[in-house]
Amino acid sequence: MKTKVPAFLMAIALAALITLSVPIHATAEGKQAAPAPEMGPGFELGSGMVTTAEVVGIDYADRVLMLLGPEGNVVYYEVSDEARNFDQIDIGDRVRVEYYGSVALYLGDHGLKPAANTGRVTGRAAKGEKPAGIMVETVDVSAKIKAIDREKRTVTLELPDGHVMTTRVDTSVKTFDTLQVGHSIHARYTEAIAVSVEKS
Repeated sequence: MKTKVPAFLMAIALAALITLSVPIHATAEGKQAAPAPEMGPGFELGSGMVTTAEVVGIDYADRVLMLLGPEGNVVYYEVSDEARNFDQIDIGDRVRVEYYGSVALYLGDHGLKPAANTGRVTGRAAKGEKPAGIMVETVDVSAKIKAIDREKRTVTLELPDGHVMTTRVDTSVKTFDTLQVGHSIHARYTEAIAVSVEKS
């Protein structure tokens, strides 16, 4: 499973970078790169949403909430033991969920090794307060351009797990001719979710 996620992200990253004609950040061959690269030329796509549901039923023993959604649908939601202050929730309270997801795509310098890293930050309400929590997770994946076939318009990428993938680049893509062997392609996916309970 580990190998599929980087390959999928890198395919999206490459397609987006070369399709949207993102400027290429080129440096001299053989330049030594820093271990944690700064974001180079690229772009970020993101979207968010906020939704609120009403608590219409509670099973305190099994830690299950019945939530009435904005479209009139009722869903059952099991709350983990990690969530504090479950006993503070009452029927009629409103659960507010805020979500944001983004993907940033950019090209890096020559010589950067393919890598895959993840990080997560979480927080929760203090004891005695209404339940609330936040989670932010980031996944960084990079690949190195190993080969370019100008005639066939293909790019071969080395992924963090050592696998190699080749993808074809459409003739409408203007930046294909500026890609160079040794460039690195990076994708950073960020997901943030905040949940809070508000008194009715």
